[in-house]
Amino acid sequence: MYSDGGQGVGMPSIRRELENTPTARWYSLSAQRSHAWADRLRDYAALGTVLAERTTKTASVEVPGLLKLVAERGHYAGAEPVYRRYRDKQRGQQIIRWAGPDSAVKPTAAFLAEAKIVGFWPYRDDVIKVADEFDMSPAEWAETYLNALAAWAAENRLLAAGRPAGAPPCVREDMTVLAAAHAQQGFESPDAGPAQRLLAIADGVVRAVLEDARVTPAGARDAVQAEVTRLLAPPPAVLTARVLAAVAELSDRIDGAADRDMVVPPDQAGLLREMLTGLAALLPDATSRPPVAAAS
Repeated sequence: MYSDGGQGVGMPSIRRELENTPTARWYSLSAQRSHAWADRLRDYAALGTVLAERTTKTASVEVPGLLKLVAERGHYAGAEPVYRRYRDKQRGQQIIRWAGPDSAVKPTAAFLAEAKIVGFWPYRDDVIKVADEFDMSPAEWAETYLNALAAWAAENRLLAAGRPAGAPPCVREDMTVLAAAHAQQGFESPDAGPAQRLLAIADGVVRAVLEDARVTPAGARDAVQAEVTRLLAPPPAVLTARVLAAVAELSDRIDGAADRDMVVPPDQAGLLREMLTGLAALLPDATSRPPVAAAS
């Protein structure tokens, strides 16, 4: 994986961390090299055309000689055609592979990984803008992100199905950021590896969209929402403490006001009574609990 040697930093915001992942740095640096990046984008577009012409299935797609076909579409050729062209034609402004120099990552796999990342990036940018604007919690970030991921898969089925089918590889880093943001709040996750579980959920969302055209992005997200909440939402004890603090503060404000009716408007007062009554009905009755056995 690409790395520019940046050091880890604290986490003042999820947005800041997402903008500083290794893939985000690779994308930002690549896009700054406008001429070389334009060549790269044309090749990603050629990939989409090749997939559309030669495949019909969308659950998992594999096209033999894929990079050779992309090279032919771009009217150039050569051994290891795409990346060789980048090295030969882009000296001084070269864009390195997202996968880095690791020879274990073959050119076709590296190119598909990049194409998925680049295709997903506008969706990811929209998530960052919206989620940060509304100061979302890690769980809300994750739900918004998964909805965007499902939308990308639905609108780019053949690319998403490129083997290995599933989420773009940048999603692994992003799920690690969300899991770390949750952990930094001092919450314990019910799972030993929440980042890995979130990645599995993300891959499952993409597969659900690819395997059934009737599944909408919202439907794919909703199917995993309960598990995301279980992984990332604040535990009940934290929510209880927040409610108690808010109720105590509101009570003091109402009690100290000259005109109590002005503190909480009538429509909100009615809604508050209704919610508190509903909450009271859900709470266990302390008097019904079995007595604690005395220590012998």
